[in-house]
Amino acid sequence: MITSPSAKYDASGTGGIINIILKKSKIEGFNGNINLAVGTRLENGSLNLAYKKGNIALNTYFSGNAQLTSSTPNGSDRITTPLTNRLIQDNISDVYRNGYKSGLGLEWNISKSETISASFGFNHFGTNNSGISHQQSMSYNTSGILLSNFLSDRLSGSKFNVLDFESSATYKKKFKKEGRELELAYNATYGNNTSSYKQEQFYIGNSKPYGGSNSSNPGKENEINFELNYVEPLSEKVLIETGLRTTLIDIISAADVYTLNGTTGNYAKDQQQSYSSDFKRTILAGYFSMDFPLFNYFNVKAGARYEYTINTAYYSNSSNVYIPDYKNFIPSFIMAHNFENQQTIKFAYSYRIERPEFRDLNPFVNLSDPHNISMGNPNLEPEIGNKFELNYSKSFEAGGNINITAFYQRNSPDIKPYITYYPTYKIGDSIYTDVTVTTRATIASEVRAGVNISGSIPFAKKFTLRPNLQMYNRHLNNINTTPAITNAFGLRANINLSYQISKDFAGEFFGNYNLGMRWQGKQASTYSYTFAVRKQFNNNKYSLGLIAVNPFNKYINQYSQQETQDFISNNYRFSPYRSFGVTFTYKFGKLKFKPKEKEGENFNYSAPENTN
Repeated sequence: MITSPSAKYDASGTGGIINIILKKSKIEGFNGNINLAVGTRLENGSLNLAYKKGNIALNTYFSGNAQLTSSTPNGSDRITTPLTNRLIQDNISDVYRNGYKSGLGLEWNISKSETISASFGFNHFGTNNSGISHQQSMSYNTSGILLSNFLSDRLSGSKFNVLDFESSATYKKKFKKEGRELELAYNATYGNNTSSYKQEQFYIGNSKPYGGSNSSNPGKENEINFELNYVEPLSEKVLIETGLRTTLIDIISAADVYTLNGTTGNYAKDQQQSYSSDFKRTILAGYFSMDFPLFNYFNVKAGARYEYTINTAYYSNSSNVYIPDYKNFIPSFIMAHNFENQQTIKFAYSYRIERPEFRDLNPFVNLSDPHNISMGNPNLEPEIGNKFELNYSKSFEAGGNINITAFYQRNSPDIKPYITYYPTYKIGDSIYTDVTVTTRATIASEVRAGVNISGSIPFAKKFTLRPNLQMYNRHLNNINTTPAITNAFGLRANINLSYQISKDFAGEFFGNYNLGMRWQGKQASTYSYTFAVRKQFNNNKYSLGLIAVNPFNKYINQYSQQETQDFISNNYRFSPYRSFGVTFTYKFGKLKFKPKEKEGENFNYSAPENTN
């Protein structure tokens, strides 16, 4: 995990990047592995095959997973300020998820200095939600006297499916001069997705619905990247890197919305809610960075990147939508010094940009719960982050290490989900009452300052402890509400403890805790813990494992609160988390080992933003 990436990497994502370095070797032959996991809540399976002969290497894989249908009790008690309406909802939601992915990869070493690699794959993910909500809706006059009290049930369901086709190709050439290198890369994703919802509402004792709606939202999401990178060593200790990158994004979406006529019992298409859209984004980028010593004491990597983002959007129901272009100059700076006894101190600065995703911009209205509506916001601005880090790390000869990082990060502007209350809210030809609308909104800023401590501590010969603790103060300036300032303490902690019982038998414990964020109220805190053991057989050719997740708690009980100047809502959610499972791994094939030849190849992925 690189929290302060150099100028070479795409500036997208305020959380940094994950950098995976693979080492090539001259192993030849055929090998593979099968991994299976069955359990009370989750099931997984995968097959991986690899073959290498001479200068050709092939690999293929298939994996699938499913989260079995589980019921989640949840609900809320929402009271307006001043008291005019009160809404109590008690829900049971059934959720099923599944996914699978497969792919094929090729690497061809044309010569000692030239390599071509290519891959093709597809990825599917789907989720299906259904549920029933028992609702009590009450209204009051200005004196707090109850005027009406309606009991109703709402049946609802939603689905989401996506199928992505992915392809990539890379050409890499090394020159006679040590360290000089040229790389040309292409990768693309072509995706088809569909989201939909349906809901009907019934008064208690009446089988005929008085309200309802349904919608289907098919779409396409295509992204193509072209990249050129060049490395030139100026001397033994000075290295420059430069390159260009182009990203082309095209997202097409449409929605057909049908609403129920309570008198006739028929559904009719709502032309004002139905829409089509076409969103295009082009990102043109170039970078330059240099590695060099400073005062014969520090190792420095400094650089700059420029990204020009062109946005165009068409929404059939929003004729005046304008998404501005983004022009970002992106500096980066890393300075480090290595001390004796395997100690390092490092200072780093990075500039990051989080561009609004299409789902956040998409004006699609989800009415699966007419009292709690969600939609996109076409007018979102990009989130800009500036992060400073001071890191100390030490490795110990007996094994183990420790890392301590002090950090300061300011995102301005910042993007957050935002809730607004409306006594009445009109969408198309329909008017909804006692409604909250959730969308993503731009606030002035979020500042985090804190410390992260992590390490690996071997003790008692067979035990290894790996703790990670992050503590920080969070300061938010929200231009959309009063008071505008929110200060809160943040905490994330996890611990991993492993015990090598014998040469081929091991046990492990993992625990995680995340303190709920304060934002328009307070989000729920979360925790989980896992026990696992694994036994290997036949010289590690087979392995069998047992795993238990939250074995002593059927649910993670989460209590949260939403609060604005217009309402306060106390919410609960009992997330099913307890599960027991069995894992099995089988390795097969025959390899012929030859002396290794190291070569690094970097793959970087945007890390998800830390929103807690």
